[in-house]
Amino acid sequence: MENDKPIYSGDFGINGHVILCNWSSKADVIVHQLHDASVHDKSPIIVITEQPEKVPKTTDPAYRGLLIVGGDPADKEILERADVKRAKTVIILADEENLEKSDSKAILIVLAIDAINPNVHVIVELLSSNSEMYFQYTHANEIVCLEQLSEKLLAQSALTPGLSQVYMDLLTQSADTNEIYQEPVPESFIGRKYREVEAEIIAIDDKDIILIGFATTDAKRQNDRKVLNHTGNTIEEKKVIINPRSSSNGYYSKNHKFKPGDSIFMISYEKPEIATYLNKNGANKAEN
Repeated sequence: MENDKPIYSGDFGINGHVILCNWSSKADVIVHQLHDASVHDKSPIIVITEQPEKVPKTTDPAYRGLLIVGGDPADKEILERADVKRAKTVIILADEENLEKSDSKAILIVLAIDAINPNVHVIVELLSSNSEMYFQYTHANEIVCLEQLSEKLLAQSALTPGLSQVYMDLLTQSADTNEIYQEPVPESFIGRKYREVEAEIIAIDDKDIILIGFATTDAKRQNDRKVLNHTGNTIEEKKVIINPRSSSNGYYSKNHKFKPGDSIFMISYEKPEIATYLNKNGANKAEN
């Protein structure tokens, strides 16, 4: 049947979508997590794979609207067909068909993305920690190395028994578990300190929210020097600070003043929507 064939297009005409590069055994879990019933604002997903026949043909609601582009994710033309210029996030999965060259291929994909849209958020799955250094001159935002994660999780679980269950709770998207959410700093908090935002969130009685940190953008540095890309421009990277220190010394303490583009990380059972709550709360106070 024609409906069973992968959908191909030069331009899907969508914005804010997630692109999955390479289909692997982990992809199904990622699709289900991104499209879980507890996710309010589900993003469309486009899969780029050289083996589109491996993507399940299913009526599963999680796969509703899933789009496929057949081809090499390192090919700029293929990336453009997946509308990478307008994507929100790109997830580069390890190539299970060629594990020896998987990390090398991931670098080529990131470089191809950089040439088209260096501002898209790129998450890379690496197999070897030795490969991480080759990404320092790219715009890759997050590198998830399975080798490092397993080693560190095992060690930390030995030091703190039961810790693996805490991580599983935070990493499982459902209505019954806590997740870590990232939201833009509300406009009313721009120019104010982290500790002030922390105090306001703690004061919210009818919301189960814990503020755990923030993210800001700064120049990428190596050995105290700014890192430049191949065109000689400074590479900007996102700095994530969890549980900032109370000390007034240092830019990334609780005295950090929020600027446009900064965001905060919170633990909650559902999307906090802090800005909406603060606006509603402020209106209620004004009425009283």
